[in-house]
Amino acid sequence: MRAELRALLTASQGQSPLRGVNVERPGATEPLEVTHIPRDPETNQVLLRVMEPTPAVGPVLDSKSQQRVDTLIAERGVRAKLLEAGLQPSRSVLLSGPPGVGKTLTAGHIAEQMKLPLLAVDLAAVMSSYLGRTGRNLRTILDFASQVECVLFIDEFDALAKRREDDADVGELKRLVNVLLLELDRWPADSFLIAATNHKELLDSAISRRFDVLMELPLPALSERKTLVSSLPPITASDVSANTCGLLALATDGLSHSDISRLCNEVARETIVRHGGLTDFEKDLVGLAIEMLRDTAAEDAAIREEVAVAASVHLGFSHRKIARILGVSHPTVSRAIATHGERK
Repeated sequence: MRAELRALLTASQGQSPLRGVNVERPGATEPLEVTHIPRDPETNQVLLRVMEPTPAVGPVLDSKSQQRVDTLIAERGVRAKLLEAGLQPSRSVLLSGPPGVGKTLTAGHIAEQMKLPLLAVDLAAVMSSYLGRTGRNLRTILDFASQVECVLFIDEFDALAKRREDDADVGELKRLVNVLLLELDRWPADSFLIAATNHKELLDSAISRRFDVLMELPLPALSERKTLVSSLPPITASDVSANTCGLLALATDGLSHSDISRLCNEVARETIVRHGGLTDFEKDLVGLAIEMLRDTAAEDAAIREEVAVAASVHLGFSHRKIARILGVSHPTVSRAIATHGERK
């Protein structure tokens, strides 16, 4: 059964894993329907979605998280040696952190690098108001995923694994936790389970202890924000300068990866609508960054220098206009720009 399911979950000639329950095969006239994907027997809804692979470059993570992800991926290539040494390879990871920090992208990257299909639990199909149905659906999913080499991804994991001492929840949700505890204990080494939550504090403590690896993904620091901004398609397509990328990284402190991507993409769309292309994209980005940094630049000399230079070079603003924007004196702006020029 494992070999049959594996073949069905992967398109021919090295193509992407299936999306939904079908895959377009080169030269095929009709998509191949995978009837083995589990469904809710009452509603006939598919309980799992097969997600497309992520780009090979993967998500932008901090160095500690990136190292742990790389180690997880590398373990798969040395499973036999780990077992010979009496070590159980990592089979599960719990990703936690604020919304938009790359938990889903990280799951996709792990699956892509492990060369396994990524099966995502569809909570809308799994959850049911009928007593016992949610637990049955969950057990069906876990049984299926444990029999085929795959990466099983459960997003919004706190919906299934809440603390059992929470008196507000009915007994059904408490039984879900018991199902998960049992399955995590016996999860096979051939498959890999990734759960993600924005609210780790809501999880049952026994659940967290069952995962081989716990990873907290933080909001991106300055270096990660620079890398992220520099890699966005509109940025690379319009050859935005490194200085402007750095300015945007400064301006987006406290934002998540998805927030930053969405912000830059919105500016790109607005630029194309107004000007018919991305010719003025960098100017619009600089204008946005200056607006976001205005208050900080008035108090921080280093940021004020970055803002003043960007406004002068990319927007053509005079020193006096920059001074008015930042609420500082004209000589202050002149000194900041002169200092930057001397270092170059």
